[in-house]
Amino acid sequence: MRSRRAVVAVLLVAAALAGTTAAGSPTIEPSAPPSDQLVSPAGTESYVWPYTSRRQSTAGRTLALNVVVHGEPDRVRRAFVDRSGANWTTVAENETVDVSPWRPAHGSVRYSYVSPDSEGNGGWIAAEYQLGVGAYFGERTHIRAYPSASANWTALQAHTEYWDWFRLRHTVTGVESGASVVERDLEDEPFVDAIDRRTRGSLGGGSDSSWIAVEFTAALLGVALPLTRRRLSRGDIAIPVAVVGVVLGVRAWGLAAEAVAPGVNPKLYVAVGYPVLVVGPAALVSLLARDRSPVLAALLAFVGLAVAAGVDLALVGVDPIPTHIVHHRLALAAALGVVAFGAARTGRRLLGIGAVAWLAALAAPLFGIV
Repeated sequence: MRSRRAVVAVLLVAAALAGTTAAGSPTIEPSAPPSDQLVSPAGTESYVWPYTSRRQSTAGRTLALNVVVHGEPDRVRRAFVDRSGANWTTVAENETVDVSPWRPAHGSVRYSYVSPDSEGNGGWIAAEYQLGVGAYFGERTHIRAYPSASANWTALQAHTEYWDWFRLRHTVTGVESGASVVERDLEDEPFVDAIDRRTRGSLGGGSDSSWIAVEFTAALLGVALPLTRRRLSRGDIAIPVAVVGVVLGVRAWGLAAEAVAPGVNPKLYVAVGYPVLVVGPAALVSLLARDRSPVLAALLAFVGLAVAAGVDLALVGVDPIPTHIVHHRLALAAALGVVAFGAARTGRRLLGIGAVAWLAALAAPLFGIV
């Protein structure tokens, strides 16, 4: 008898919970938010409803969007989920790589409304991705990301929460605390230009009418590696210095040799200097780029040869520089960059591709291509 009563009691509780859930989730047709509730994160013609919702309607409003990251949406995502893999934050002389603490997270579907204009001509979108720090069945910081389809920003809803076994759901403990976790994670990163708090004028959802704005640096070669905010080590600087040294060294050696022995057949000087020019930059770059950030090594090698070529042409008075010569030097610089990238990644295939490209670019003038 007691067991039957216990089973009945459990069923009644379950039915009550189910009834409560059903009663709290009426079917509502999707509807756009009023235009005066839309906010422009970038001050341009792109807008977002600054909240999340359980359904595609403002009637299901939950938490406020509290962080906006200004940068290409793909870069923003990589900054969280693949920071070390994309070589975002190689810092200090010992090349310490900052590994992102964020991992893909599970959570309920929440919508927000994004629009290319303030007239509500957009649509409801679910979070494109969710990230978390902490344990699902413990305490964690949870992010839902809503990137703009027409502008370079991503709105985030970040909050702290814990798993409540008695409620069988996560219980939010803070919206501002979630934004603070994101802020602390990004504030010292070299790909971030600035972080500040901006007023958006909408209360509710745990918001104090403001959100945190994170400004990414301008992308360089498709990644965020702002050299102005990164302290280069002596090993880093050695890459472009070595390239410049070889190129200008060969030029200086040729001029000096000719001045000392003007009667010698110039082809003898070419036979000595040209092999140094062919082998020197690629060999030094492949050696110096090892154990360094691949993208940074490639960039430094590219810049080194570009600068060396420009100074070399200036020394002999080439002005203006013919367009085909500019293209040739850029091709050489790009090939040397691939050599550096392959050496830094210890990727023989990439290193081989770079070496072949380097030799092909050098050989092009010999065959009248340049």
